[in-house]
Amino acid sequence: MSDEKERAELLAALHAAGAASEEDEQELQALLDADPSLQGVVRDFQDSIAALASSFEPLETSSKTLGQIQKKIAREKGGLLGTLRRWFSKS
Repeated sequence: MSDEKERAELLAALHAAGAASEEDEQELQALLDADPSLQGVVRDFQDSIAALASSFEPLETSSKTLGQIQKKIAREKGGLLGTLRRWFSKS
Protein backbone atom coordinates (compact mmCIF):
# COMPACT_ATOMS: atom_id res chain seq x y z
CA MET A 1 0.00 0.00 0.00
CA SER A 2 1.35 3.42 -0.85
CA ASP A 3 2.26 5.92 1.84
CA GLU A 4 -0.30 8.35 0.39
CA LYS A 5 -3.06 5.72 0.56
CA GLU A 6 -2.13 4.86 4.16
CA ARG A 7 -2.11 8.55 5.06
CA ALA A 8 -5.52 9.02 3.44
CA GLU A 9 -6.91 6.08 5.42
CA LEU A 10 -5.55 7.47 8.69
CA LEU A 11 -7.06 10.88 7.96
CA ALA A 12 -10.36 9.29 6.96
CA ALA A 13 -10.45 7.34 10.23
CA LEU A 14 -9.69 10.45 12.29
CA HIS A 15 -12.34 12.40 10.39
CA ALA A 16 -14.97 9.68 10.90
CA ALA A 17 -14.19 9.48 14.61
CA GLY A 18 -14.43 13.26 14.98
CA ALA A 19 -10.80 13.41 16.07
CA ALA A 20 -9.23 15.11 13.05
CA SER A 21 -7.50 18.42 13.64
CA GLU A 22 -8.11 21.37 11.34
CA GLU A 23 -4.84 20.54 9.56
CA ASP A 24 -5.93 16.91 9.18
CA GLU A 25 -9.24 18.01 7.69
CA GLN A 26 -7.49 20.32 5.21
CA GLU A 27 -5.07 17.58 4.20
CA LEU A 28 -7.92 15.09 3.78
CA GLN A 29 -9.85 17.56 1.64
CA ALA A 30 -6.80 18.10 -0.58
CA LEU A 31 -6.42 14.34 -1.01
CA LEU A 32 -10.13 14.01 -1.82
CA ASP A 33 -9.88 16.81 -4.38
CA ALA A 34 -6.95 15.01 -6.02
CA ASP A 35 -8.59 11.57 -5.89
CA PRO A 36 -12.39 11.57 -5.48
CA SER A 37 -12.37 7.76 -5.20
CA LEU A 38 -11.07 8.22 -1.64
CA GLN A 39 -14.58 9.35 -0.71
CA GLY A 40 -15.43 5.64 -0.52
CA VAL A 41 -12.72 5.16 2.10
CA VAL A 42 -14.17 8.02 4.16
CA ARG A 43 -17.68 6.58 3.82
CA ASP A 44 -16.46 3.11 4.91
CA PHE A 45 -14.89 4.54 8.07
CA GLN A 46 -18.01 6.59 8.81
CA ASP A 47 -20.18 3.47 8.40
CA SER A 48 -17.85 1.47 10.68
CA ILE A 49 -17.88 4.15 13.39
CA ALA A 50 -21.68 4.42 13.18
CA ALA A 51 -22.08 0.63 13.46
CA LEU A 52 -19.72 0.49 16.42
CA ALA A 53 -21.46 3.38 18.18
CA SER A 54 -24.89 1.84 17.68
CA SER A 55 -23.75 -1.47 19.19
CA PHE A 56 -23.46 0.03 22.68
CA GLU A 57 -26.21 0.87 25.10
CA PRO A 58 -26.07 4.55 26.07
CA LEU A 59 -24.94 5.31 29.61
CA GLU A 60 -26.77 7.71 31.83
CA THR A 61 -24.29 10.29 33.10
CA SER A 62 -24.84 13.31 35.27
CA SER A 63 -24.13 16.66 33.62
CA LYS A 64 -21.35 17.28 36.17
CA THR A 65 -19.61 14.01 35.32
CA LEU A 66 -20.08 14.59 31.60
CA GLY A 67 -18.54 18.06 31.92
CA GLN A 68 -15.53 16.61 33.73
CA ILE A 69 -15.07 13.98 31.04
CA GLN A 70 -15.28 16.60 28.28
CA LYS A 71 -12.69 18.79 30.02
CA LYS A 72 -10.32 15.84 30.43
CA ILE A 73 -10.68 14.91 26.77
CA ALA A 74 -9.98 18.51 25.73
CA ARG A 75 -6.88 18.60 27.95
CA GLU A 76 -5.55 15.39 26.49
CA LYS A 77 -6.01 16.74 22.96
CA GLY A 78 -7.70 13.68 21.57
CA GLY A 79 -6.48 11.02 23.97
CA LEU A 80 -5.73 7.75 22.19
CA LEU A 81 -6.60 9.15 18.78
CA GLY A 82 -4.26 12.09 19.35
CA THR A 83 -1.51 9.66 20.31
CA LEU A 84 -2.17 7.59 17.19
CA ARG A 85 -2.13 10.73 15.05
CA ARG A 86 1.27 11.75 16.48
CA TRP A 87 2.63 8.23 16.10
CA PHE A 88 1.54 7.87 12.46
CA SER A 89 2.78 11.35 11.55
CA LYS A 90 6.29 10.27 12.62
CA SER A 91 6.35 7.29 10.26
